[in-house]
Amino acid sequence: MNKMKLRKLLGTGLGVMGAACLSLSTSMSHAGSWQQNVTIGGFDKVHIYTPDSVSPIGSGKSLLVVLHGCTQSIDTYLTANLESAADEYGMVVAVPDAMNKAGYGCWAYWESDKSRSTGDYKNLVDLANAMSGDSKRNIDPAQVYIAGLSSGAVFANTTACIAPDVFSGMGISAGPSIGTSASGAIRNCEAADVAARCNAYAGEYSDHLDTQIASIAHGTDDTIVDDCYNTQNAEGMAAVYGAAEVSASSTYSEGSSIAKETLWQDGRVSMVWLNGVDHSWSGGEGASGSYISSTGINYAKYLGQFFIKHNKRVEHSSGETLSGGTSNR
Repeated sequence: MNKMKLRKLLGTGLGVMGAACLSLSTSMSHAGSWQQNVTIGGFDKVHIYTPDSVSPIGSGKSLLVVLHGCTQSIDTYLTANLESAADEYGMVVAVPDAMNKAGYGCWAYWESDKSRSTGDYKNLVDLANAMSGDSKRNIDPAQVYIAGLSSGAVFANTTACIAPDVFSGMGISAGPSIGTSASGAIRNCEAADVAARCNAYAGEYSDHLDTQIASIAHGTDDTIVDDCYNTQNAEGMAAVYGAAEVSASSTYSEGSSIAKETLWQDGRVSMVWLNGVDHSWSGGEGASGSYISSTGINYAKYLGQFFIKHNKRVEHSSGETLSGGTSNR
């Protein structure tokens, strides 16, 4: 075979190989997969993303239940960059559509009956237990978390207080305080004894609060829910856990997006200010959808790191490594 024919053959082969590699790279942009509108745990519709990866701590994958805000469809979270956080940290993500919605499609956090045996509180406990109890899903029961936006944030906070044995951590974004009224959500700051309410909700399960952690976040450009709740909620949960505030704050960054982070003792609580984010879930660069912001950091990624680093219910090895955003003190 002459040199010209050999070069042509090699060039064709490399071209095919390159195209195959490009195709493989594109198909692997998200290594896991979505299941949409799954009926599970008392909910008629739950979007579930399952990564191929596992958590770097504990056994198996972790689980993050994400609660939508008022007027928000769960379909919005299909474009909120949750997959990148799930893939990176071995975290299954479940986004349920509230069954017992109040006005504007909100989670009815202001209703008086707050019990693990009623309404969507029961549904969320059942959802978490159904998923972590299914061996095929390979979810570590010690790494079950709950998060949410706005009304979903308050409902997530309340649920985590009601069932601290089920939820080892929470991520509360732009939510009023637990136990506040509906009128306290829109441009009002309603005072609340978060610690007393959380302990009361926990009741006989309050011992499990000793190993729970919480991240409380709020956009700096939120003009709907008063940002006073960020401090009130963080300080309230710190009081629940008996954790002292660490004096120094830090900057968490992802590319050009930044957030200010304040931690409490042993990483029990973090208070995060999402720079430039309005009343939206902070999805990071490329995120889109109703009340989904692409301006700030990817809060789901932040939560992935926060939970892995500070989870109190699993043993941590000295060899753990975290990637993603960076934190500078």
